[in-house]
Amino acid sequence: MRDINMNSIQTIDRAIDVLQAFSAGNTSLTIEEISAIAHLPKNTVYRILYTLARRGLVQFDATSLTYQPGLRLLEFSMLKSSTLDVRQEAEPFLDELHLRTKQTILMALPEKEEIFYVYKRENENYEGLSVGTLVGLRRPYLYGVLGQAVLAFFPESRIDHILSLPAKAYTKHTVTDPVLLRERLQQIRRDRVFASSHETNLGVTGIAAPIFDIHGYPIAAIGVVGPEVHLIEQLANIKQLVIEASNNISSRMGYRLDEITD
Repeated sequence: MRDINMNSIQTIDRAIDVLQAFSAGNTSLTIEEISAIAHLPKNTVYRILYTLARRGLVQFDATSLTYQPGLRLLEFSMLKSSTLDVRQEAEPFLDELHLRTKQTILMALPEKEEIFYVYKRENENYEGLSVGTLVGLRRPYLYGVLGQAVLAFFPESRIDHILSLPAKAYTKHTVTDPVLLRERLQQIRRDRVFASSHETNLGVTGIAAPIFDIHGYPIAAIGVVGPEVHLIEQLANIKQLVIEASNNISSRMGYRLDEITD
């Protein structure tokens, strides 16, 4: 953190003190217990807990009259895992995938109604071909193969929402029909890999597969992108390489490989 000559905000400091009262050994606490651990007056603790409960950061159990950490805290922990750890854990496998395929390699993470790219290693030998994707760029789920590879494994309610959004046709080959897209997502769930050509850029083929966390939730997708003329003859082999890389990364994130192969 930068060294800034600035006073901290006392209310936020106290809210953090309240949250830090919880630990692996103390996941259920009364107001009195939190007050003692955080060294704060009961009235202050109550006001903070009331605000945190409204935002889902803590929850109140009326039976035991205790507070526990809320689901939003779990979401924050999963966000750290998905945005920081997976990028770090994936990089060696993505670099290896680049060496073995000699094609452009991408990685993207889901966020609300879009994916955003966190890794790109481009093949600079193909003049005139550029995926046009930079780290940090956001795209709709239906743009290219990475978004659809991860979308296929979302809960049905989230898939319904994404498919209800307006779908753009990037070329005349882009699939935008919700019925056809649902059939495609079912096939992706069976294959755990997705390949497509000409749908975002004419003459370009993409192959992608999802990454799962320890809970079996899709937290990212990786993909190989290149000229169709270079990929079509080795499509089956590259699919296998992408699956192998995605399995390895998922395993590093705590996902059991036997669940992947079941």
